[in-house]
Amino acid sequence: MKRTTIYTLLFLIPVLLFSACKKDFLSAPPVNSIDAKAIFSNQVQTAGFLANIYSELAGGPDEFGAGTGFTNMCDEAEAGYPYYASNASNIGSFNGGNNPDNATLTNNYRKIRKCNIMLSNKELMTFSPEVKTQYLAEARFLRAFFFTELVRKFGGMPIVTSPVDYEQIKDFDAQAELKKKIKRNSYEECVTFIVKQLDSAAADLSWSPAGDLERGRVTRAACLALKAKVLLYAASPLFNGSGDEITGYATADANRWVTARDAARDFFVQNAAGANWYGLYEGGFGKLFTESRDPNNKEIIWYRQGSSQDNTYFNPPNRLGGFTGFDVSLNLVDKFEMKSGLPINATGSGYNEQQWWVDRDPRLAFSVLRNGDLWRGNTMEFWIKDVSNNNLPGLDWGSQNKTGMTIKKFQRPDNGTIVTKYHYIRLAEVYLMLAEAANEVDGPTAEVYAAVNAVRNRPTVGMPALPAGLTKEQMRSRIQNERAVELAFENQRYFDVRRWKIAEQTDNGPFQGFEIEKNGAVIKHTRYTLEIRKFFPRMYLYPIPEVEIFKGANITQNPGY
Repeated sequence: MKRTTIYTLLFLIPVLLFSACKKDFLSAPPVNSIDAKAIFSNQVQTAGFLANIYSELAGGPDEFGAGTGFTNMCDEAEAGYPYYASNASNIGSFNGGNNPDNATLTNNYRKIRKCNIMLSNKELMTFSPEVKTQYLAEARFLRAFFFTELVRKFGGMPIVTSPVDYEQIKDFDAQAELKKKIKRNSYEECVTFIVKQLDSAAADLSWSPAGDLERGRVTRAACLALKAKVLLYAASPLFNGSGDEITGYATADANRWVTARDAARDFFVQNAAGANWYGLYEGGFGKLFTESRDPNNKEIIWYRQGSSQDNTYFNPPNRLGGFTGFDVSLNLVDKFEMKSGLPINATGSGYNEQQWWVDRDPRLAFSVLRNGDLWRGNTMEFWIKDVSNNNLPGLDWGSQNKTGMTIKKFQRPDNGTIVTKYHYIRLAEVYLMLAEAANEVDGPTAEVYAAVNAVRNRPTVGMPALPAGLTKEQMRSRIQNERAVELAFENQRYFDVRRWKIAEQTDNGPFQGFEIEKNGAVIKHTRYTLEIRKFFPRMYLYPIPEVEIFKGANITQNPGY
């Protein structure tokens, strides 16, 4: 459908907001705290209300603020300072009162409520039918997205589709009765609801943005890509046969992989019908994450408008004045193959621990900042001591730099303003979703190889194709590894190892880094174990925050908490 230029106002105009938007999800703001007619009968005000919902989008490596996020809660990295909340979760201290992401339940239901307010007032929208249709479709998508965030963390959660007038109920018994009605829907009900919302929204949206100013706005492509992702999760071992209808499907069904595969296929069919508008970015793997507004960067299917990452928590200390919020692990770095395509521990790989970066998958150099890298006019010095110079530390070393590596991905080398817009789904991920689901259905077919190799062979990466003759299990392992390196630090790994139910191996045991020592011109890297991480089976899903349990609503806790 034709796009409207009203979008140019979306992130510029002030918007009348309801006063109680920060309440918990059980105490919804009264609908009459906004003047619904004044807002939703006016196209500009409605655009502003929708823009405010968009402004609620969050994400990035610094998901929880102060240099902490999902990257630090899996085997990718460690938060530099020991008091960061994400570090406590890595030693098994993860419960309803100690979860760095405890606000996610309240925040997502607050966002859902905003969508519900807009959708429940559609009859007041007497302006352009075309614009109205588009706005409502975007609101349905955003509601589905916020529900998706809840479901992948908690399992089945209450499906709320209308503004709850909770605070206006003054009678105690009436409040208690309402609480009884607020209960968790089954996982299957949640997935069905999300998919229907995405299908409905997709029918009313165009495939691609009409112009550069509209990028970041929901499209049909975003609907289909998110649908494929939701169905991929639903088919994965964590949810596909959990034994309980709240935490997943009670019984496993291999056909769920078929549904996920078909959803990913549908994305590519419709992309072809849309003149292949989306394609892998040819401007360089590094720039993919810093030049998201490049008109030629059509790999990012949906990303967040607005502010970008804060350099402070990416930067090493001292010369670049950062806090080293993300100490990259050797557990992750070891997953990057040699340029030949061989794993580093394979016979004949040529891997040398003292020059561990040499002849590796080019994505490693784009993703990880190491000792010796020329970065923003400085050669990085991450050594702990220089034995030839009074045991002095390197100029970029700090006590919080525990692994000798930090994140380079998302950062501009010129130290200028980061222009990246945090992306939720990009085309490379859809290729890997297709490969994973198709492999689970029929094993390593030509379709599976083609999808994985498209990502490996992408411009400025140029990794060799996967070897022929892989078994289904071997291909599964290669796809999982491919996701680890291609999507590193993109808030994927934390959820991947959980939905695959391998976190008891990946997030339970030695977490390693390098201690670096300088002696004249010789740099020595010594692999060491920073900590022994703890992961318990209950941690595959989030706990319901204790504060919500104590309110007396009919919300059951997840197993093990």
